[in-house]
Amino acid sequence: MAERFSFDGALLHGFRAAHARTFPWSFALAFALISTGLTSVALFLARGTLFRFFDAAEALEGQPTPADPWQAITSLFGVLAPLVPWLALSSVISWIVWAMFEAASQRRYIRNEVFSLRFGADELRMMATGFLWYLMQLVLFIVPILIIVSSSVGALHSVVDGTLSEREFERLMLQRAAVVFGLMLILLPVYVFFATRLSPCFAMTIKDRRIVFRGAWPVSRGRFWPILGAFLLISIVGGMAVGLISSLAQILLLPVMMGSTFVTDEVPDLRDLFTPAFFFAMAAYMFVRFFMTGLLMHYCDGPAAFAARHDPAGGVDDTEKIATFD
Repeated sequence: MAERFSFDGALLHGFRAAHARTFPWSFALAFALISTGLTSVALFLARGTLFRFFDAAEALEGQPTPADPWQAITSLFGVLAPLVPWLALSSVISWIVWAMFEAASQRRYIRNEVFSLRFGADELRMMATGFLWYLMQLVLFIVPILIIVSSSVGALHSVVDGTLSEREFERLMLQRAAVVFGLMLILLPVYVFFATRLSPCFAMTIKDRRIVFRGAWPVSRGRFWPILGAFLLISIVGGMAVGLISSLAQILLLPVMMGSTFVTDEVPDLRDLFTPAFFFAMAAYMFVRFFMTGLLMHYCDGPAAFAARHDPAGGVDDTEKIATFD
């Protein structure tokens, strides 16, 4: 029997939708395996550059004050330059992986499909919708970002040149922080409003089999508080569960990390961290963390997907009823 849109339905959609006993666990397991694997590979490949950065920082610390401090700092961070292409590649891979999991999540909610990962038309459309979502966030928060970046770089340059004392630097940064905090207090409610109203866009992209962004606005009309309330309740309770289980994993794995010379004061000894035992402990912790994050990610999709399923212009249940009569 078709169900009307309601707060109760939005809150429990992730627990009532098709394949409720198997899909969330399969989703979280795959998310944890892929995320842990990609993160481990990235850290392993970056370890050489990170070691060189730590070595350069230690060498710079042991030298007298250079004639051109700014050039010394620039050369120090120049050691990290080889990571830039890898960071760009990692961003693209993360974008693709997110789209694959988001599309899989929404296919369960909208099409009642079992869990499956693939890369096709759904995922390409999801990538485009995600990019539009990112642009919305960028437009809303570009001013605070520019203030933070410009003031930090400019003030640091002045400190290095000696035109600004450390006390003046601290005072300037506190002033900038106060301005940014005030802007965030204003912009955060604006972002919450737009994010809630546009949140069905991901489910609508799967439902309509086309890129949907502004088209999600009518779907959330009159449903703002149920969608937001259900999302916040799931996020808060789920976030507490993620934090609790992650903390337990840390406690259980801490002896392994301590046995790998986890505490060190000498930079060269950092190389001793990268032992098989340390990698195993870190991978185990990341797996647990990503597993819980995957569960939370999927359940948080539920409220907005429930709204999309009850699209006033033609919901999924309406389509199924018409198909039954046909």
